[in-house]
Amino acid sequence: MIDPRVASGLRDIPPSVMIPRERMLASFRKTFASFGYLPIETPHIERMEVLTGKGAGSDEVLRQIFDVTNKGGTPGELALRFDLTVPLARFVAKHVNELGVPFKRYAIGSVFRGERPAKGRFREFMQCDFDTVGTESALADAETAQVIHDALASAGVAEFTITLNNRKILDGMLDTLGLADRTGSVLRALDKLAKIGREKVADELRKGDAESTERGAGLSEDQANRVLDFVEQGRGGAEVLTQAEETLGAHPRAADGIKNLREVLSLLEAAGVPSRRVRIDLGLARGLDYYTGVVFETTVNGWERFGSIASGGRYDNLASLFTERRLPGVGASIGLDRLLALMEEAGWLKGALTTVPILIANFPGVDPVTPVALAARLRAAGLGAEVFPEPLQVGKQMGYGSARGHKLAVIVGPDERASEVFNLRNLATRQEQKGIPQADLETAIAEALKAIEGTSS
Repeated sequence: MIDPRVASGLRDIPPSVMIPRERMLASFRKTFASFGYLPIETPHIERMEVLTGKGAGSDEVLRQIFDVTNKGGTPGELALRFDLTVPLARFVAKHVNELGVPFKRYAIGSVFRGERPAKGRFREFMQCDFDTVGTESALADAETAQVIHDALASAGVAEFTITLNNRKILDGMLDTLGLADRTGSVLRALDKLAKIGREKVADELRKGDAESTERGAGLSEDQANRVLDFVEQGRGGAEVLTQAEETLGAHPRAADGIKNLREVLSLLEAAGVPSRRVRIDLGLARGLDYYTGVVFETTVNGWERFGSIASGGRYDNLASLFTERRLPGVGASIGLDRLLALMEEAGWLKGALTTVPILIANFPGVDPVTPVALAARLRAAGLGAEVFPEPLQVGKQMGYGSARGHKLAVIVGPDERASEVFNLRNLATRQEQKGIPQADLETAIAEALKAIEGTSS
C-alpha cells in the first residue's frame, strides 16, 4: 500500500483553506482589473536559459530552481518557473509589437522553489502578480503600492504596513563609501537584516575581500558600521528622506531616488492610502538582482515573523535579457499561500465549509425530482443551492447543513409537495417558516438571506 503523504515542502489544501483562498483570489482579480491590468498566463515550465540569464534572479534563488526531466530531451534544458516576473519579461519581449506600451498585466499561478520548508514557506506556492511595463513614471510606482493596499484591504486583511525604498539611494550611499563595485553583495547582506540581526549582517559584510566577494562583501569594520548606521537610522516617514538628502543630496543617483520616493508618497496620499500604512526603510534592498529603483515589502502588523506577504519593485533592465528594446517595468506580487498560512494561524479563516448558502433537503418518500427542480430554480435566480444526495432522516441532513455552514434549509415533505409549499429553516437559529408557496421560492429565500446578512452585519 502506498503511503499517502505528500513530498516535503508541498501540501494538500483542504476546503477550510481553499474556500477563503478562492474568495481572496476573486477579490484580488477584481482589484487588479479595476486598475486596468489585463490577465495573461505563461507556462509553468520555461527553458533554463530564460530563468538563469544574467540579472534574472539572485544566486540564492537560482540555486533553488527545480530542473525538469524531459524524456528524450537534453538534461538541464527545462525548469519550473521560480517567479512570474522573469516569464513576464520574456512574454513582453516576444509580444510587445502586438501589445503596445504601456502594458499592464496581472497573472496568478504556482511557482516553485527548492528551498528548505518552513512556516509560511513552501516549495510550491501561488503568486498574484501585477506589473506595468513600458514606462518609468513615478505614477506607475505609486500605483503599484496603491494596488497592494487596495487588494489587501478588499480581501479583509488586518492592519498591515507597506515599506518603501529606492535602490538608487542605497547605490548612492555605497558609491560615496567607494563600494560601488560591491553593491550586489552588500544589498544581499542587508536583505537579511530583519531576519538575522545587525551583528550577523556585519559579519557577512566584512567577510571576503575587495578582490573576491564570493563569501561576503569584503568591507572594513568602519565601512560596515557606516552602512548599517545609515540603514538603521533611515526608518520612518517623509522625515527620513530629508535626513537622507542632507547626507546624500549631492549624489545625483541618490537624489533621483529621494525625489522618486517623495513623488510616490504624494501620489499615495492623493489616492487616499492612509499614512499609517506606509513606511520608508532606507535599508530595504530586496534580494533579487533585477531591481533598479523603488522596492516594496508588506507585512501584517503583529505578524512580521511571517515575512513579506506582498513585495516587488522597479526593474528597468530585465527585459534586456530578451530584446534590445528598452522596456522598463514595475510591479509586485502578493504571496497568497504565505498570507493564508498567517491568517490560518491567527484564526482569521474560520467560516463556512460550503460554497452555497442553501441546502435542499432530500426528504424520505419524496421523489428526488422535487428537490432537484427547486435547486435548479434557485441557481437560475443566482442563489447557490446544494441538494443532499441521500434520503436520510431530515435531522441528520439539517446537522450536515449546520456543520458545513449553510444558512438556510428548504424542506419539502409529502404533505408540502401535495400542497405545493415548502418549509424554510434558519440553520443557525433553528427557526422555521412553514407553508410558503413554492411559487414564491426565489423571493422568499432572497429576503431571508438579506435578513440574515443584516443581522450579522
